[in-house]
Amino acid sequence: MSLIRGINQFEVVNVEMLGGQNFQNERTMAIIKIRAKLLHAARCWLDENGYVEVHGPTLIPAVGDWPGHFEVKYFDKKAYLAQGLQPYANVFVAGLGKIYTIAPAFRAERARTQRHLTEFWRIEVAQQCGLDAIIGVQEKLLSHICHSLSKEAAELLECFERSVKDLEWMQTPFPRLTYDEAIDLLQRDGFNVSWGQPLDWELEKHLSHRFSQPFFIMKFPVSIETFFHKSDPEKPELTLSVDLLAPEGYGEIGSGAQRITEKKVLLRKMTEEKINLADQRWYMNFMQRRAFSHSGFVVGLERLIQWICKLVQVEEATAFPRLYDSIYP
Repeated sequence: MSLIRGINQFEVVNVEMLGGQNFQNERTMAIIKIRAKLLHAARCWLDENGYVEVHGPTLIPAVGDWPGHFEVKYFDKKAYLAQGLQPYANVFVAGLGKIYTIAPAFRAERARTQRHLTEFWRIEVAQQCGLDAIIGVQEKLLSHICHSLSKEAAELLECFERSVKDLEWMQTPFPRLTYDEAIDLLQRDGFNVSWGQPLDWELEKHLSHRFSQPFFIMKFPVSIETFFHKSDPEKPELTLSVDLLAPEGYGEIGSGAQRITEKKVLLRKMTEEKINLADQRWYMNFMQRRAFSHSGFVVGLERLIQWICKLVQVEEATAFPRLYDSIYP
């Protein structure tokens, strides 16, 4: 009876006012179906290649000064909405070797652009390996997804003028640039950029117009990457990190890195970054006693769909987009 009373109190609201997509629209229905087929293809490839699907908490303890986290009240304590599987991935990888998760993530960015959602989904993969190996996994996974959609979603892709041949021709290995090479290309193309600065959306867009298929940019400077990324042993000023960019001007759709697994190294970096060690004690407890090479990557599901379906706005890639200036849907 109490449930019925609760339902009777609900106010009837127009769904369109809440920012939901028009479900009578052929494009919207096609995107939902493509999204389902894409995730099915990803899971099939990962399962067949020995990866175990896992799930971590959505609420995590204190994150200190890390930017972009949503703070929520957890009874009488502070908690935060997760942006990824770390540090729980450390435990899963130690015990299982090769793992993945498909889950939501939350980022408190006050930006309404063609590429930003405050709630989005991610395909996250991690395993015991180095950077080169995880790059190989990422390109094989994406290639499989594209080939699968070219067969299973050909009619649906017609709604977006995406040629099936664009996806059929996806070949590995993908082109690879170092950060240094990317800066050099931009400078030669007339951009006023200097070594050490982040590659913003406009710079990514320009670079991605140079390619007809996804490509990687590797080894970003320590100054613009998180302190969790392992330094390049040959060039300590660089990290063993990588971004995956889509062609045709769509820019970054994924990122990855080889992570620091030695407690002493991580503690030193946290001290250098002036991060409160007390806030991160819970994180350090997840570091394994036995250090092993551990790398992973994340692909943003909505950004991937945006590129595959040639969408102008990333919010079209999900049925109920959540944007920074609206709590709805």
